[in-house]
Amino acid sequence: MSYSESFKLKLSMRGVRLKEAILFVDGSEESKMAVEELRRKGVKFREIDVRDNGLRGWLLFEYGTTRVPLLVSGNRVLVGLEEIVKALKSW
Repeated sequence: MSYSESFKLKLSMRGVRLKEAILFVDGSEESKMAVEELRRKGVKFREIDVRDNGLRGWLLFEYGTTRVPLLVSGNRVLVGLEEIVKALKSW
């Protein structure tokens, strides 16, 4: 993902209900487990690795954290595997 693509992604997330969730990951075990959980639940999502192109810093600017996994869907921002799994129970 290039810088211009991440900027377009940022604009598309403001005030618009997303058709799919966006999961920010970094290759950690928690990130891998979050991917597995979303797939198991049948959630349609786009996976973005924050290790590419300095996106971790962008997360801090946009969401106030650099912690991943981070799931964005509509107006919901879920940080960390535990929070994602808990929310999936109600989806």
